[in-house]
Amino acid sequence: ELCPTIKNILLLDSEGKRIAVKYYSDDWPTNAAKEAFEKAVFTKTQKTNARTEAEITMFDNYIVVYKFVQDLHFFVTGGENENEIILATVLQGFFDAVGLLLRGTEDKKEALENLDLILLCLDEIVDGGIILETDANVIAGKVDSHSMDAGAPLSEQTITQALATAREHLTRSLLKIIFVPCFECDRTDYILAADVVYIDVIAMLCFLDTICPAISLHPIKSIRF
Repeated sequence: ELCPTIKNILLLDSEGKRIAVKYYSDDWPTNAAKEAFEKAVFTKTQKTNARTEAEITMFDNYIVVYKFVQDLHFFVTGGENENEIILATVLQGFFDAVGLLLRGTEDKKEALENLDLILLCLDEIVDGGIILETDANVIAGKVDSHSMDAGAPLSEQTITQALATAREHLTRSLLKIIFVPCFECDRTDYILAADVVYIDVIAMLCFLDTICPAISLHPIKSIRF
């Protein structure tokens, strides 16, 4: 069974205009096509009452889940065969994370003033269509960490921050190859749980190899498993 994927995540205002959008599919090859989709989705959903709970609709053979607060309209789009619950979970994670980052003041003005945080939030949730995280507290925590420390070199970060940075970069790279289609056997191979431990060890060693010169220790020369 293939990994669930996201087609796009949209944050629009009360007039259907863009605040922050991310597309992870070539289904809309031009900016004009993307804007047309956004306008059509907004028009179809603007009169619904999606303020207490997320709503789901089918539109142009896509599943769209959406939720509104104040003058912000949140949308997550998936293919017609995607699991609606998964899409709704991604939407709720995005919705709640934005609420945390905006400190409860969820309106267009505040969103535009903190647009960099919202874009970082999208990067923490989905990468290339693959879902990375849906827990709002984790997402907001990572965004806050990036916004404060992203520009600092590893040698100026705390050990915990530097290790988290090294592990996150490695994890992002590996997530793109976890789901590897096996065409000969018509199935999908997955990284086993034991490999996750191996990944942690590699991340730790990469981290140590990076910071050792900064603290006047000898870097790692060779490792055998």
